[in-house]
Amino acid sequence: MNNICYIIGAGDIYTKSRIKAEADDYIICADGGYAHRVLLGREPDLVVGDFDSYGAIPEHQNKIVAPREKDETDMLLAVNEGLKKGYKRFVIFGALGGSRFEHSVANVQLLAYICNEGGRGTLIHKGKLLTAFRNGEIKFTDEKKGYVSVFSLCDESRGVNINNLKYEVSDFTLKASMPIGISNEFIGKESSVSVKDGILLVVYDI
Repeated sequence: MNNICYIIGAGDIYTKSRIKAEADDYIICADGGYAHRVLLGREPDLVVGDFDSYGAIPEHQNKIVAPREKDETDMLLAVNEGLKKGYKRFVIFGALGGSRFEHSVANVQLLAYICNEGGRGTLIHKGKLLTAFRNGEIKFTDEKKGYVSVFSLCDESRGVNINNLKYEVSDFTLKASMPIGISNEFIGKESSVSVKDGILLVVYDI
C-alpha cells in the first residue's frame, strides 16, 4: 500500500495550509489533534485518545476512547491503528512542541517504532521535516537549501554515507551517544544520506 496515513496530534501546528490527502489516504486525529481538523479539508476517518487534552469526547461516528491510565501515548495508539489498516507511510503533524516536552521525545522515538514495523514516518514541525529509515537511503535534489542533520536512533548505525553535502562521510559508524551529525548543509548538488545497518533520523529544512 502506497497511500499515506496522516495523523494530527495536539502539539504545535505551524501551517495554515490544508493537508492534501487523497481519497485512499487515511486521516487520524489523536486526542487534541481533533481541534486542528480544519486543516484536513474533510472530516478525519478516525479519532483516538483519552481526550484529556481535547477536553471532551468528540461527537464523531468513528472514535476509539482510551483510558487515561495506559501504557501507550495517544499518538502511538493512532500509529497502531494506521498499521492495522495496512498503511506503511505516515505523515504526522502536531507531534512536537506544546507544553509537555516528553511527548516530543516520545514522538521522535515513534519514528524508530514505525521503522521496526516496516514503515516510514515523517514529522512536520515549524519549517522542519524529521524522518527515519532503516537500512536504506534518502535522496535530495540539487534545489534543496538549508541545513540537514543526521542522528542514529539505535545504539550504532553502521555504514553511514553522506554524499554531496558540505560535510561528507563514507562507511561511517554513527552512535546514538555521540550526536556529531548536526548542522550539515545543502550545497546545490544532488545529495544523499544512507545507512547499511541501523536506523537514521534525518532532520532538514523544508
